[in-house]
Amino acid sequence: MKKYIYYIVKRLSEKSIRGRYKEKYKFEFEEFERCEVKKKSSLIKKEKKILFNYWKAYPFQYYRYKFYRSDCNLSIDEMKNYIPDYFAYYVFFPQAFKDRNVLFEDKKIFSFLCDGYRINQPNNLLFVSNKRLFNNKNELCSVEQAVENINHLKFKKIFVKPTFGVGGKGINVFHKEGDCYINNENEVLDIEYVNLLLKDDFIIQSGIIQNKYLNEIYPHSINTFRMFTECNQNEVKILFSILRIGRNKNEVDNASSGGIYIKISTENGELDKYALSGNGESFSEHPDTNFKFENFVIPEWDKIKKFTTDLALMFSEVKYIGWDIALSSEGPIVIEANNGPDISLLQDCYGGISNVLNIKKPIRFLFNNDFHIVDK
Repeated sequence: MKKYIYYIVKRLSEKSIRGRYKEKYKFEFEEFERCEVKKKSSLIKKEKKILFNYWKAYPFQYYRYKFYRSDCNLSIDEMKNYIPDYFAYYVFFPQAFKDRNVLFEDKKIFSFLCDGYRINQPNNLLFVSNKRLFNNKNELCSVEQAVENINHLKFKKIFVKPTFGVGGKGINVFHKEGDCYINNENEVLDIEYVNLLLKDDFIIQSGIIQNKYLNEIYPHSINTFRMFTECNQNEVKILFSILRIGRNKNEVDNASSGGIYIKISTENGELDKYALSGNGESFSEHPDTNFKFENFVIPEWDKIKKFTTDLALMFSEVKYIGWDIALSSEGPIVIEANNGPDISLLQDCYGGISNVLNIKKPIRFLFNNDFHIVDK
């Protein structure tokens, strides 16, 4: 009985959440309206219906990947290989992480786990939790003491991140200027600013010194590797590897914040020929630095892969994880882990990936006895 209730809940949930995805894919729908080389409307309707019945979710991927174009050569079976957002985030990934999602959603908890496992990560400087401040030893401290301690630091950059933030949203970067830290909006990390932080939960971390070769690609952000791992019975595979790169002088590399991204050969660390943007642009070289991507091999790639597989083994209870790894001047470090990594990012670079994830019959995932998995 539970699995049938789960099925009904998910079907209702999918329908209720379509408005959110229509807003997310507003640009793609506008492109569809402007397109002058569409398939016949009857064929578009037929293909969308087939995909909806297959995934039991509205096929926003049909618009994302322009399946409606008359020059789209994909068969309907090849289209089925593209996973829709709802299925990924509300069905597939939750069944992989189950009740362990808080380990990665809460950046404070994840940083404590990294400390316990002695995993390389940025220095934790301050935590803001439940309207209270904690230092890097998780001891209560006053606003005045926190600001004094921060101002004595020598790091060139400090990152203020929402504890439960996603997609780089809400991250604030402060630069050392004299005896204080100031961001690009000329806000000072002072007592007044920290008091404002007390309204929510934040983690404050040091910046890192990026590997010099990655600085040549783009120096204003830490350009991170999205490493997607699968762990089965303590055997780890790196299924997908992507380099995310900032642009337009932005200090974060997330695609949702205007960054670009490029596929990496997992085998040897060589970059693909073209980087992509969330709006479908492609670049053979970085638009700001003119760095040419083709034939570039990521330095210390074997170290990055080993670091990633070691991480996945430490969290082997979670089958699929998207790791954000940076390469510092001293080697790889983990920035964060994602239990629901960006499915569009993966499929933009690799095409449809349901076959790689062994999703042969999506309907089976919709009949699940783990009724404790709830939608947000």
